[in-house]
Amino acid sequence: MVSFRTAKPEEVEQILDLVNYVFRTLSGLEPSMGRQFPTLICAENAPHLYVAVDNGKIIAHIGIKKNTAIIYGHKVAVASMGAVCTHPHYQGRGIGTGLLHEVFKNLSAEGIGLVIISGTRGLYKRNSCVEIGGTATVVLEKDKYSAGDAEKMQHCTFEDVNGSTDLFDIYRQEAVRYQRARLEFPVLLKAVPMVPPPVSTLTVALSSATGESNEKFAYLIGYEKRPGTFRVAEYAGERKAITWLVDKLLHDGGMKEVVLEVPTYDRTLISILHSRGLQETLSYYPSTTARVINRESLWRDIYPIINEAWTEDTALSSLAELPYRVADDVAELTRFLFADFNRPSYGNPWDQVFPLPLPWPNGLNYV
Repeated sequence: MVSFRTAKPEEVEQILDLVNYVFRTLSGLEPSMGRQFPTLICAENAPHLYVAVDNGKIIAHIGIKKNTAIIYGHKVAVASMGAVCTHPHYQGRGIGTGLLHEVFKNLSAEGIGLVIISGTRGLYKRNSCVEIGGTATVVLEKDKYSAGDAEKMQHCTFEDVNGSTDLFDIYRQEAVRYQRARLEFPVLLKAVPMVPPPVSTLTVALSSATGESNEKFAYLIGYEKRPGTFRVAEYAGERKAITWLVDKLLHDGGMKEVVLEVPTYDRTLISILHSRGLQETLSYYPSTTARVINRESLWRDIYPIINEAWTEDTALSSLAELPYRVADDVAELTRFLFADFNRPSYGNPWDQVFPLPLPWPNGLNYV
């Protein structure tokens, strides 16, 4: 008989065998899940690893990493979900759906308001998860792009993980981000969480002032997806300095093109790229869905953000005051609060406040 529960620390190796088999071995790839997700699939996080068990054998898994999103200075408790799989011999029996419902129930009871999921599978969409944030993808080509002369007074270095203290100081100034400890940077950089094998290292481009101050302005973290094409996985810092770092990658770093994905709420960077004559391709966040799982907890966390943007004379006091159907339908509520791609107009004052931005899901905090 199949049962659902959280994992025991001694079962982490069995979980790794399962997720490596499903996500790596079946595709002929290196079994790298343990290396790539060291803060997710580990003994310390076992209480948040949900498993389906049949006669002592783990046959399905859903990994949860509790995170804190920082949105304009306010903390929002979220759960990141990844490494979701069922052994092929047990698929088609509703085990994944049952385990997913168990996860949602437990997270809601713990007061987590929102789950952000790595993936867009039918399993998620059938259970009220929706694609949310928008992405503007820009391809910058060496023979067509220049950041201009003004930014070239800065200094650029290509770092290894030893520059992680500087990265932390830059990242924590971001208006929308995950709360990330200083010591997490070197761990996540070495893990390369968002890149499937065979890529095993990341490149860090760091912008700093010339002269004695050596002030750090911005960074780009990414990898060479194919020869001559650099894909940015995460960026942070002063937006003009970010465009200058792209210039350095193209003209000093040996790249022919740089692929930059920008959340559509980052209007400053998008505006700068437009001023350089660049145009973007719009889409949802790559391979990401989300779902509200505890309305009351989420409302408590996001109300201060809403209140700061609210322009009406009468304050919004509860979710029940949201437009018709939104508060009662989980998928519609998630879409209303957070989706900004293909978003319908809800009229004022809603369009002045929503959607709320969420941290970029495909960077170092991939899960």
